[in-house]
Amino acid sequence: MCFAASASVFSRVIIFVNSVSTNISAGKHSRGGIEQAVTGLITAWLVIQPWLMAGWYWWIQALSAVVGVVALALALSTKENRRTLWRFPVFWLGLLFLSYVACQALNPWAMAVQHRKDVLLWDLYLHPHISWLPSGISADYFEISTWRMFVYWLAPWLLVCAWWAAVKRRRSGRRLVLIVFLNGLATAVIILALRIHPPVRYLWVYLDTSIPLGAAHTESAGFGNWDHAGMFLYLSLGAGMALAGRFMASARKEGRDTGFVWIVLLGCLALVGLFFKLGSRSGLVVACVCFVLGLIMLLVTSLRTGEKLPGLWAGVMVLLISLAGLVAYEFQGTHSWTLERERYLRTLTRDDTRAQLRQETLRMMQPRFWLGWGAGSYRYVSPDYFREDYLFHDSHYWGGLEIYTDYAHCDWLQFAMELGVVGAGLALAILIYWFGYALWLWRRLGVEGWLVLLATAAILAHAVIDFPMYVPAVFTLFCLLVASSIKTASLEPRAMVRR
Repeated sequence: MCFAASASVFSRVIIFVNSVSTNISAGKHSRGGIEQAVTGLITAWLVIQPWLMAGWYWWIQALSAVVGVVALALALSTKENRRTLWRFPVFWLGLLFLSYVACQALNPWAMAVQHRKDVLLWDLYLHPHISWLPSGISADYFEISTWRMFVYWLAPWLLVCAWWAAVKRRRSGRRLVLIVFLNGLATAVIILALRIHPPVRYLWVYLDTSIPLGAAHTESAGFGNWDHAGMFLYLSLGAGMALAGRFMASARKEGRDTGFVWIVLLGCLALVGLFFKLGSRSGLVVACVCFVLGLIMLLVTSLRTGEKLPGLWAGVMVLLISLAGLVAYEFQGTHSWTLERERYLRTLTRDDTRAQLRQETLRMMQPRFWLGWGAGSYRYVSPDYFREDYLFHDSHYWGGLEIYTDYAHCDWLQFAMELGVVGAGLALAILIYWFGYALWLWRRLGVEGWLVLLATAAILAHAVIDFPMYVPAVFTLFCLLVASSIKTASLEPRAMVRR
């Protein structure tokens, strides 16, 4: 049903985009029509991508890049949008970053060949390269390679640039927030249904023998992992809290009641409640923190405006009591408080294996500190380092290793290890620009903008102990939420596009 609905929405958007393209070629286009086409296409893709195994497969990542190309081509069909893009710093910083990764792909220092098809072990053969230029690893594109990582990062950059160039009205950003929240609620409903009737296939229909089956994989909607679903859901939770802030501001401005605020907040509470059964410990911590901080921000906003909203205060107290009840119920259900406390505290370091992964990644950085080993190289470089660590070494396993992994479970360190200080510095410059611009616009962001950025900041914190930046659906949504919230705040309140 979800696939059919998503396909229907996507096909309608494609038909609309085609009609707009026809009008453009005939010289009859309007800026409002282009904005609708671009935002509709991007929003539809954000809805569909999480249901396609969260975008893990190579062809989904390639399709995401194609959607980005189409959206950007439409956005640049007017001179005004082209000028907007040329003045957009992320366009140029992203272009530099992608050029750096492309240089790594064109200048491989090694070729990776799988040792045996049934074993995750690769032999590295040195390849002639220019040592003073960024270099990467030549490998099978359909596995992990520098070229595949190039496409992976290309897609969000294209989508963000298209959104920034095309959007001229605040309404577009607010619609995006609404649809992201509704998609999160739909994901939560499907996860609950999967828990009630556990399937042996993904979403009851899809089977991939290369991925292990189990509750953590088949009961997390299209994500294949509870933690990845948790990352997506607390981004949706942030969108929901922002939506509540928007409804509260509208009710205050127009003198209406706050009925919609409570409907949205109850939906947010339902999302938080799902985390207690999802199995994502870090996601649960982040969801609870975001929910409580969001409620506090709504209350502080009501105090700053000098309004007397006893109903808001009473409602917030009810929500907080309900959240406390959920915590108490879950903790008393099967485990003692002491055991659960230790379990959640371990989230900060996960376990010895993940803490040691970070230590080994720091060691990997040292030989190629400035230019890195190459995007997507962690899988191929890490085994030689793991063999020297007693925690990973086991002579009973093929290749002498008990653990193989594609990710350091710390995106910050993995970026530095694969891209070097130079490449990671370019990525960091983009982040600094975004959040620096957000601080510049801090008054105009309002409570809704800050609530979205709170959830995206949680992703950056989560990246210390996991790899959200390498989950395609999560990373794409993260990029679009940041860009959309800041773009919305940068527009004049009365800015409109005449049709």
